[in-house]
This record gives sequence, C-alpha cells and structure tokens, in this order.
Amino acid sequence: MNTLPDVQTGELAVLLGPRAARETMLSLTAVLALHGPVQVLDAGNCFNAYQVARQLRRHTVELDAILSRITVARAFTCYQVVALFQQTQAAATPLLVFDLLTTFTDESVAAPECYRLLRQTTGHLRRLRRCAPVVVSLRPPRQPDRQGLVTAVTQLADHLLEEYPPRHQS
Repeated sequence: MNTLPDVQTGELAVLLGPRAARETMLSLTAVLALHGPVQVLDAGNCFNAYQVARQLRRHTVELDAILSRITVARAFTCYQVVALFQQTQAAATPLLVFDLLTTFTDESVAAPECYRLLRQTTGHLRRLRRCAPVVVSLRPPRQPDRQGLVTAVTQLADHLLEEYPPRHQS
C-alpha cells in the first residue's frame, strides 16, 4: 500500500481494500492517539482496541492515558450509521471511520434505500471534515447493485489509497 498522506483539516482520505485497510486504520488510530484525541466510528465491527494497545505499548508507558484519548462508537445497521453521523459533533478531533460500507451491503435493506442513506452519510462527512481530518476505510461490496456505493464515497476523497494483497507470480 502507498504511504498514508498527511491528511489536513478540510480533507478526506479514503482507504480502499478487501479488508477495508483494517491494519492501516488500527495503526493510524495508535499514531493519532499518541498526539491527542481521536474519534473512531466503527461501521464494520472491526475496531480492535487490544491491537491498538499493543502498538501503543511500544511507544509509551502511559497506556491508560493514551487509550483514554480514543472515543469509539459502533453501528450495526446502515440506519445506525446515519444516526451515528447525525450525533457526531464537528470538532477539531481527527475522525476515523472503519469499514463504512459494511452495513450498506445488508441485503435485507433494498439497494435504493442504501443509496439514500449513504447520501445522508456523505453529507455528514462533508460537514465533519470542515473541522478535522477524516479518514474512511471501505471494502468494495460484492453485490453488483451496490458497486456505486464506493464511487459515492471516493468522489469526495482528497486522497484515495488502494490496498490489495500482492499477487503471486508463477
């Protein structure tokens, strides 16, 4: 994967990959927490606090103090994702959104409804990035009727990084 750019206030970075760039996002959480508060919105139930703590332990003995800088909120449905974004106050705190599209691929929610809800979510991403840098990770959906969800988010990106495992050559 390319190195993560220095994302500034007013900018949005999107990390795209089959595992929603999970390792990169966890490492970024640790790095940001070393320097100050960070907000995490976990839309894919993939935030691993133990892994972040292990990374932080390599850099500080003040583990509890640093971990307390990380605020985590989780959503388990696309409706909860929209509600989370509505409730998230714009602040000068970096925002990391883990695996944004996972709940939007739930087949019990019709594709047009998912697109409608994602439009609301992207509006909140625009609002939130005005005050702080925002980094979003995405895993491309498998359903053909949901492929446009990726485009809806990536077209907002100031930085787009794709993370795919290297192919083995014969």
